[in-house]
Amino acid sequence: MALGKLFTTLALTGALSLSPALAERGVTDDEIIIGSHSALSGPAAIWGVSSINTARLMFDEVNAKGGIHGRKIKFIVEDHQYQVPLAVKAVNKLINRDKVFAIHMALGTPHNNAVMRRVLSAGIPNLFPLTGAISMTEPFHKLKFQALSTYNQQTRAAIRYFHKNKGHERICAFYQDTDYGQEIKDAIDQEIAALGLTLVAETKHKSTETEFVGGMTSLKNANCDLIVFGTIIQDTIIAYATARKLGITADIVGSQASNDNVVAAAKGGATEGYFVAGATRAMYEDTATPAQMEFMKKYKARYGEFPGVGTLYSYLPTKVLIEALEKAGRDLTVDKLVAALETVKDYDDGLGTPLHTFTETDHSGSDGVNLDIVRDGKLRPVADRIDLQ
Repeated sequence: MALGKLFTTLALTGALSLSPALAERGVTDDEIIIGSHSALSGPAAIWGVSSINTARLMFDEVNAKGGIHGRKIKFIVEDHQYQVPLAVKAVNKLINRDKVFAIHMALGTPHNNAVMRRVLSAGIPNLFPLTGAISMTEPFHKLKFQALSTYNQQTRAAIRYFHKNKGHERICAFYQDTDYGQEIKDAIDQEIAALGLTLVAETKHKSTETEFVGGMTSLKNANCDLIVFGTIIQDTIIAYATARKLGITADIVGSQASNDNVVAAAKGGATEGYFVAGATRAMYEDTATPAQMEFMKKYKARYGEFPGVGTLYSYLPTKVLIEALEKAGRDLTVDKLVAALETVKDYDDGLGTPLHTFTETDHSGSDGVNLDIVRDGKLRPVADRIDLQ
């Protein structure tokens, strides 16, 4: 009898000890743990801070209303300072110590590339990274989701637009010597080949460089009529200003990574005339829709400033994630979240970001590319959906 009781006790103890292992990673009775690694400091902090602020604001609103099916979202963010080694360290912490359910809005092409295999092998969804790199969705993996168009789509659409509408044929490239910069260069090569052109000149630089006279002088001597930038914030401002001071008159266009209010508002009108082919558009008080104005005021009330373009890059995917978590139900698993995301069709975020769709075989989101120009310190529309033109 005593032996039987002992076996019963051991069996119950074993069952109890196994139950946490059977639970979904990052999901408890009262929490869903979401992680992110981003640049809260360093050369891409403008994007990192605004995107994380937006996601945190939206998660906090959900939590204030009781959470999702009774669970609050716990959002853990690690600052990698736009340094790949720190991103690797951050992801190791998020996976092994924090045991996150998903990674959301991780910033940077090389940073995501460096940790992607580790994240996926742990069975953790990599959701809506803050990069337009093709590798975020290709090759296809059920745990990889992107929300907006890629740098490749943006760059190729921009070159086609300028070739068709302005007759530009002397295409030049100015890009970072990084994974991100290579994405831009690859897109340039692909599009000029499709147009039957050749690249006239190119120059690349380290992401930390701040002096571009030599590079821009070589592009000036090449007599480019279109210079395609593979830059982010600081190098965009400095390089563009340098080009104009040297008397370069070519049109200059960048992708989503340089698409921000801060670039447009550079001191002394340094970026006046700069073009951006991007997936989102800056919001301004003088042109805001009622929905945009409502969110802008909400953001400013919390953070003391109006949001930048990084906010829009974060708003849509965070809203999609929240709604997918709701749809996945109380019995939340990774498979149920993926299934819920794959039902998203022609989604409207309410703020005017291009619509996107997911399927069981395509998690790439939208192809939408808009063209804007810096006018009087603000990004103003030039053309909608140039990807279709």
